[in-house]
Amino acid sequence: MRDVDEGGRDVSEPGRRPLKPLPPELDGPVREFTEQLRAVFRDRTELNQRGLAEALHLTKSPVSRYLNGQEVMPADTFAALCELAGLTPRERQRLGRLRQEAAEAAERGRRSEQQDEGAASTGGVAGGPAGGPASMRTPAGANTPAGPAGSAWPARRARLAAVLRSPAGLGALAAAAAVCAGTFAVVGAQTSGGPADTGKDTNMTADRPADGPSCRTTRVYRVIEDGDILDAGRNDIGDVHADDVFRLDRAPAGRPYRFRDYGHVAGTRTKGYVDQAKLKALGSRCVDEHG
Repeated sequence: MRDVDEGGRDVSEPGRRPLKPLPPELDGPVREFTEQLRAVFRDRTELNQRGLAEALHLTKSPVSRYLNGQEVMPADTFAALCELAGLTPRERQRLGRLRQEAAEAAERGRRSEQQDEGAASTGGVAGGPAGGPASMRTPAGANTPAGPAGSAWPARRARLAAVLRSPAGLGALAAAAAVCAGTFAVVGAQTSGGPADTGKDTNMTADRPADGPSCRTTRVYRVIEDGDILDAGRNDIGDVHADDVFRLDRAPAGRPYRFRDYGHVAGTRTKGYVDQAKLKALGSRCVDEHG
């Protein structure tokens, strides 16, 4: 039994399978060129698809796409096929003109699909809610990325745009801008010689007096529990009380205590060691040497 194609031609040569019918939706210049290409393959070569692919230095997959109208054969591959099939200059010219028209039609179709996908992906944003700002609306048919196939990105994009247009969304943007401004201010203070310990209460540096010979930066604590002040000999030389402000001083040489800080209560001159467990850090500030 002979194998014949849709045109009644014998395609029963050994190792050569009949080509599948072209899909009904394939029309216009692409279909016309593909039909002529298939005729050249059938009538002017004795190769199967794999042999044609090897002769054109391709894999079988692109050759199959060319012969089934899924892709228009590129100009360089077409020239190689014409040479392989022994087409006359007139045949090459005629078929080459069909190939060019098919390539242009395929490109127009591809662009149209991209525009349709872009319009679909921005459908919730393109029109926008009634009265929405024009800058938030995307013109219908705009060529915008559609996101991963089947993803929820188009819907998320629409919801995001709606939130940004709302008063609450604008307020959130303003708050974010304020936070960023504050961050830059802290960084600027650090790079210009301000206190490096930004993990503490920065309000302690807001009322910093102008630097002068008697001004020094020190750590400041709030006393959270009554306690005593000891000297290096472990003698009780004073007291601290809850809510006192305790400032660190430069400790004398040597450190007799492991968990006590050396300093004084603001407004007094008694300097000694206080239990760290009774102190809560407030930050760093520039204070008068005699304060």
